[in-house]
Amino acid sequence: MKDQSKTKQVLIQELASLRQRIAELEKSESGRKQAKEALQESEATLRALINAPTDSVLLLNARGVIMDLNEIAAERFGKCRDEVIGTCADNYLPEDVAGRRRSLISQIFETGRAVRFEDKRDGIWYDTVAYPIPDKDGAVRRFAVIARDITDRKRMEEELLLAHKLESLGVLAGGIAHDFNNLMAIVQGYIDLALLDLPPDHASHQRLLAAMHSVEQTKDLTSRLITFSRGGGPHRVIFDVAEILRDAVHRTIKGTEVQVTFDFMENLWPAEVDEHQIKQCFYNLTTNAVEAMPEGGNLTVQVENAWIPAGIVLDLKEGSYLKITFADEGIGIPKEHMSKIFDPYFTTKKTSAQKGLGLGLAVCYSVLKKHDGHITVKSQPEKSTSFVVYLPARADLAKEKEVKKTSSTGTVRVLIMDDEHNIREIERAYLERMGYEVTEVKDGREAIDTYKKALDSRNPFKLVMLDLTVRQGLGGKLAMEQLLKIDPSIRAIIASGYVDDPVIENYADYGFQGALKKPFKGEEMKSLMNKILYG
Repeated sequence: MKDQSKTKQVLIQELASLRQRIAELEKSESGRKQAKEALQESEATLRALINAPTDSVLLLNARGVIMDLNEIAAERFGKCRDEVIGTCADNYLPEDVAGRRRSLISQIFETGRAVRFEDKRDGIWYDTVAYPIPDKDGAVRRFAVIARDITDRKRMEEELLLAHKLESLGVLAGGIAHDFNNLMAIVQGYIDLALLDLPPDHASHQRLLAAMHSVEQTKDLTSRLITFSRGGGPHRVIFDVAEILRDAVHRTIKGTEVQVTFDFMENLWPAEVDEHQIKQCFYNLTTNAVEAMPEGGNLTVQVENAWIPAGIVLDLKEGSYLKITFADEGIGIPKEHMSKIFDPYFTTKKTSAQKGLGLGLAVCYSVLKKHDGHITVKSQPEKSTSFVVYLPARADLAKEKEVKKTSSTGTVRVLIMDDEHNIREIERAYLERMGYEVTEVKDGREAIDTYKKALDSRNPFKLVMLDLTVRQGLGGKLAMEQLLKIDPSIRAIIASGYVDDPVIENYADYGFQGALKKPFKGEEMKSLMNKILYG
């Protein structure tokens, strides 16, 4: 762009020189023919400058009256070229923009130098350069303005800034979520065990169920934090997204005055998604619509197959997508908030444990980025808001359904490793209730030694469960590398409160047969172990 601006400045200077040359030639009879040729050259130079292919170009006098302009500039004013010539440029600008421009352009006449500035008009960003055009006596009475549309560049800068914000939160969010999940694993484990020991008619049974329900709600809170955590992408499986979408929307609007209309294209393409993350995204968008319509209203959810060419939607590669639109009839989004709605922790609501944390739309943004998708928004204050989600689709694949098999556990030896005593105690209690023989250790080195001794004594463990991270000693990932060298046929589960760590999300790549995300219930552990041991 600098080279183009420099070229245009040179053209302007050449034009001024030609004008001066014409004036000198016209003083003599013999020079008139040369003057005519020079005039034609001047006009050709002027047209080359004025008809720049992508930029607005205007020639103005000192009072801001437009003396000439190209078609692009006229189109941006919403007028024909002939209608604009002779009018004041300020007539086509908002007062705040016009005032700022007048102040900057006055510098041209004070200094005789070009000025450059950026401003926004009708939602479009412009990079504008104003050049002085000296007369034959060197005085500046006119100037040229060249304005380039830089909206896409500005959007990319905003996207990059938002990405940096999300990344900076990752370290903090991941650490908090991991520690929180570990603590809640202990609380949930003891409540679960207490429930197993109490008859359903016991006075404390319902109280413990209520406590368990509250603990389970913390999973939603930590999942919103985990979305920002560093490392680890979605654990993708082929799904019929329409089913996930219907379930998420119906669950969210239940008990509200909001009515939903589904408008789904036939034969929708499946998508390869992380069910939990995408469902969370749909929950958040539906919740946003419900909160925008406190007195009730209609939410329209539309889904269609769409082939998106490159460059049509910012940041999307060319390919097949599901285009999912959430359109409500709510209060809309104020213009001053539009640029902030995807920022983490931006909220206009009162904060609490259940709402107002400002993570809902930021979670949607982050989830879709991890799925190579995108989200856009349009809003009319006091009328409506539409969020459009673009989710990569797999037109070449059919929906896959996972079939879970269960069987009795039998009596097998299980080795568990965790540096938290309470978690080991809970896991032991679960496993012994299932009929397993349990050995527990505190770190990876101890797990390796114990497993090797059992193997050498021909009394091996059928299954090993390793914690991913320990405060001191060897963690589950490195311990598994050593265990695979000892026994390539080992069957093992990795467990962690870092629920989006690459080892958890892609456990098979590290030699594990399954993963458990803390906090988990005994039934989750039982189901996974049955699947691994009995297929």
